[in-house]
Order: sequence, then structure tokens, then C-alpha cells
Amino acid sequence: MSTNELLPLFDTIAQCNRCGFCQAGCPVYRTTGSEHSLGRGRQAIARALILGEMELTAEVFQALEDCLLCRGCTAHCFPAIKTDETVLAVRHAYITRHGQPAWQRFLFREILANSKRLESAGRMALWAKRHGLTKVVEQSGLLRLVDKRFQAVDQVLPPMAAKAFLRGDQARVPVPREVKHRIGYFASCGLSFQFPEVVAATLRVLARNGCAITIMDNTCCGRPAHSYGDLDAARAIARKNVEHMAAEAQGLDAIVSDCGSCSTHLKEYGALLKDDPAYREKAAALSLKIRSFSEFLAANGLEGKLGALAGTVTYHDPCHLSNRFAKITAQPRKLLKAIPGLTYKELPEADWCCGAAGSYTFLHHQEATGVLERKMKNVEKTGAEMLVTECPACMMHLSYGARKKGLAVKVRHVSQVLDDAYEARK
Repeated sequence: MSTNELLPLFDTIAQCNRCGFCQAGCPVYRTTGSEHSLGRGRQAIARALILGEMELTAEVFQALEDCLLCRGCTAHCFPAIKTDETVLAVRHAYITRHGQPAWQRFLFREILANSKRLESAGRMALWAKRHGLTKVVEQSGLLRLVDKRFQAVDQVLPPMAAKAFLRGDQARVPVPREVKHRIGYFASCGLSFQFPEVVAATLRVLARNGCAITIMDNTCCGRPAHSYGDLDAARAIARKNVEHMAAEAQGLDAIVSDCGSCSTHLKEYGALLKDDPAYREKAAALSLKIRSFSEFLAANGLEGKLGALAGTVTYHDPCHLSNRFAKITAQPRKLLKAIPGLTYKELPEADWCCGAAGSYTFLHHQEATGVLERKMKNVEKTGAEMLVTECPACMMHLSYGARKKGLAVKVRHVSQVLDDAYEARK
């Protein structure tokens, strides 16, 4: 039986000439050496499914599940085939036919789709991590009852702050001396709960640059559900965010997110909801308002004087801000190079995935660790004291890599470094 859901992708899949150049850019293949990890292998599986030469079984699904969705293969592919889109289509076809794990369905449809439940769950997770319960749960094997692949959750997660950033806390938003821009701030799940200090730095820097900030009434952007192939849940989340933000967005110059995955996914809402007559126009208009943190600041120019910071800094490109997705690469480097006293050193393979890929590192920890080891070896080559990025998942995984390898390098967000430079001016 053919997999008819994949038929619209057949022309794209047929462009693969099996040359194998994708080997050069696939972090997972460079770790495992498995043919199915390659773009070439994944396209061959999808082609066989369409032609009815292969059934969409659990084993076939698992062969496609270890993809990072990073488009490393695309960067080395002459037809520039987006293998991630093929993989997502197969994932969606599988869960449509066979269902999905209960924990995924509950997370995507009951927690991430509701901002109040999301914040309650986030606060519970913070409390559990701070009090050592995540370690107990992991060591007891309870996580494996949810999914037998869960590994190293407590090891990878960073120490948690005492208090999360809550979306309704408008009182914590600094006020600019002079209003030059009216923007909305889209709070990401990863930064709000894991790195609220980044959110605070982001808001201070935006205020210093003349931004009157409105905290948007958003829930998760929907990227996790989309990445797992649950497109129905991803669209439902997108509709909720459009409902909550579209009207207010009309009076704003931009909506800024300091999470590269969030900003890039929000820019795709127009495409995601293009077949929904009730939402497509509002979704497309909202997408046009979205800017990443570095993108917004670099376009408008930094306001005020920056103080000097000492040391060597390097930058890791989050996959979703790389040239394979949003093409926000020059902007963060421009901002870092504008800080007096810092020596900028380019990171070898800066745009290679670090292996985090959301929850990938928890469910495919062996492969993710192999990818991370390569990244940290390149970080070590730079001799940098500071490793900067613009994604909470990357910050989490790179910090884990630094701890694991014993590197004396601080992992920081672009906004934190700029915030330090403004403070140094005082």
C-alpha cells in the first residue's frame, strides 16, 4: 500500500540523485555512519513508501526519527532538497495512521496550547529541578515509563533560577527614556523557564534602544508539535496565538523574540495556516511583524554608548537562524563586534547543529552527545572565554557540553553580552 500523504512531495524526492554529498553536512551521519541518517537515505525511504515498496511500520518510522531537522544535508545538496520537510511529512503520516505516544498528545494539545497550563507546568518543573526531584525520577526509571528512550534529562538541564518569567508580569518591563519603537515581546518557553535572566537582559537592552515593550499574550509557538509531525496540534497552537496577538500586533512596529526557533517558526505562520480561510490573512500579517532579537537591533542600530568588555568571544548559529532557515547570521556577529574590548573569533562549523534540537538530546542522547562533542572541540579551538548564541535549547546543550568537557567557557545569549556592555558604560 502506498503512502498517499507523501505524494505531493514526490517531485521533490525524485530530485535526489543519490550522489552522497549530504554526507558532508549531516551531523548525525558523522556520528553514526548509518545510511538511513543521510538525506539520501531518508529520501530513499520516503520514495519506497510512496511506491508501495515499503510499509510505514514502527521500524521504518524509527529510521527517520533520529533526524535533527537541521538542513545540514540541504547545505551540501545541489538541488537544495529540504530533507526536513520530507521527514516531517513521514512523521505526520505515521502518527495519522498509528497515533502518537500519550505524553506527546497531552503535551502538545493540553499544555503547550494553553498559556496558563504551560506556566503552571513550567513552575512545577522548576521546583522539581531545584529540589533534586528530576534526578530522583531519572534514577528511579520513572521517565522510561513515559518513553523508554528518555536519558540524561537531569544532567543536561542547567541549574534553574528561583523564579520564572511569567507573561502576565508587565511590571517587570523597563521603560525607555525616549520611545522610538513600539514592540511586542514574544516570550519563549525555554527562556522563560530555564533562562529568565536572559529575558530580563533582553528587555533592558530593548528599553535602552527606545522600545516601549508590550508582553504578548502568547503560548508556545508550536515548533515542538510541528517537529514531531503533529501538524494538527501545531496549527491549533498557531491559531490560538493569532487570536491572542493579531489585533494588538497592528499597533506595533514589530514583535521581537530572543529565541531563534520561536521567531523563525512564527514567521512561518502564514504558510502553516494558508489553507485556513478564517486565519490565513491574519496569520500572514502577523508573520510579517516578527523579528529575531539580533535582526531587530541590527536593522535599527544600537542606541547609546557601549562600555568595554574584556576577552575573546565566539558565536554559534542556532539552526533556525542559520543560512539554511532565517538567514540571520551577520546580525548577531555585527552586534558582538560593536562591543569595545571584545576580540571576536569565528567558530569553525559555526552553523553545525549542536545536537539539542529541542528534546532530541533527551530521546536520542547517544547521537546528540556525538554531535555535541564535535561542536565543543571546535569551541575549544577558538580559545574563547565566551560562547554566545540566540537559542535556549542551544544554550542548554552547549552549557552541558562545556560542563562535560571541563571547558572554562561561559555560554551566554547575545542580549546578555550587550546588557553587560551597557552596564560597563555606567
